[in-house]
Amino acid sequence: MKNALFLGITASLFLLGSCSSGEKKIISVEKKVAYKKLDPVQADRKLAIEVSGMSCEHACGGSIRMALKETGAVDRVSYDFETGRKTNTAYVTFDKSKISADKIISIIETINEKQFTTGKTSSTDIEETAKSSSPSTTVVTETKTSKINVDVSETSWKIPNVLSFFSHLIN
Repeated sequence: MKNALFLGITASLFLLGSCSSGEKKIISVEKKVAYKKLDPVQADRKLAIEVSGMSCEHACGGSIRMALKETGAVDRVSYDFETGRKTNTAYVTFDKSKISADKIISIIETINEKQFTTGKTSSTDIEETAKSSSPSTTVVTETKTSKINVDVSETSWKIPNVLSFFSHLIN
């Protein structure tokens, strides 16, 4: 009975001593999103380009669109895309006084480590009436900052000396 009581007390101390209460830490995470203001582009030219190497309209077309829009001279990029087709067509409306058709082709061919190749191209002027009726795209400059506080519990474990525990049981 005496040994059973001693064993129960020792086991309780073993469990209580093996883990300590955790210390809480607060981690602050800050996320900033900035949008660059793009001036409206007065598109006066439309370029049709055959593009090979596109596997999807969303990702591949999006990377082409972003690269061309960053020039500040391209108003719109749209596609005649069909999955599985070897060559698709990109339609680019741009301001010919700010960028040339050759420069647009060069940009497309250097995107994603030269993933895309271009083929036949054709370029036409955009009529004045169609140009004035099409809305131009403007991205508003905006910076968003959000701060998130996260509670993180830190737990430490101490392993008791098992040898001394068993030596007390034997004695």
